[in-house]
Parts: sequence; structure tokens; C-alpha cells
Amino acid sequence: MKTTLTAIALATTLAQPASAVTFPALTTIYIGSGVRDSANGPNSGLATIVHCSNVSGVAAAVRMQLLHANGTSAGGHTFSSIAHGSTVTVATHATAAYAATNLNVLEINSGVVNIESTQSGVFCNAAVIDASGSVVVAVPIPLVRVNPHPGTVE
Repeated sequence: MKTTLTAIALATTLAQPASAVTFPALTTIYIGSGVRDSANGPNSGLATIVHCSNVSGVAAAVRMQLLHANGTSAGGHTFSSIAHGSTVTVATHATAAYAATNLNVLEINSGVVNIESTQSGVFCNAAVIDASGSVVVAVPIPLVRVNPHPGTVE
């Protein structure tokens, strides 16, 4: 009986969700290559869209920075406080499919996205989309997790 209770206690402990790591400042959590914007204007051409959701249990700051292929800044945005359970979205320019913070950048070809957060419990994805369609046709941008959330594998 004692062995059974010990096993149950151990299993319960291991099944608990890992606590988010609070970083002392905005810290890179993702980097992705393949950012594209065709500079066609609102609701047309190609745009890159980035979504980040906060599941850390506390509010988090998130910064999304876009770079041209040569490393110069193409634009970015910092969200100073994203509530737990909330999602924020940025787009290189206005799209028909998503309500987003629009960066209105000039053309980007083979660019980079750098995503920073104050919490490890922020998870993101990115894609290049047809900005004119209300039905999303997307090419995913693989994001590499730089500072992982404890207990996760991405």
C-alpha cells in the first residue's frame, strides 16, 4: 500500500505543468527565416503574419522584430503586457484574413523574424499568406525555439 501511494504521489508530481520561467528582460524565444512581404499594399500581395499566445500564468511583454536578409530592421512592435490566455498578432501589412497590428513595412525578401518575451510560456507561429483572401492560404515559417519552456519539446 505504501509503495502504491508513493507511486501515485510521484506520478501526480510529474504530471503538474511546468512553471514558466520569468526572464529578467525581453529575451529571444524564437527565430525564423523566410519572412516575405511583396509591398503590394493593404489586403493584397504576400504578407507575413506572426501570432503569439501567452500561457505563462502571468502577463508577459512580447517584442516581434522583422529584419531584411542583410540584417537591417524592417520594422517591429512591442506589446508591453499580454494577459495570460491572450494572443497577439502582427502582420507586415494589412490582410483580409486577420485583425493584426500592421507594421506597414516595405518589401521584405528572405527576411528574419526575432521574437522576444519576458516569459517562457509564450508560444508563437508565423506564416507567409496571401493578404487578399479571407480564406488563409499559408506557407509556414519554421520557428526555432531559442529559450525553451520547461517540460516542452518544440
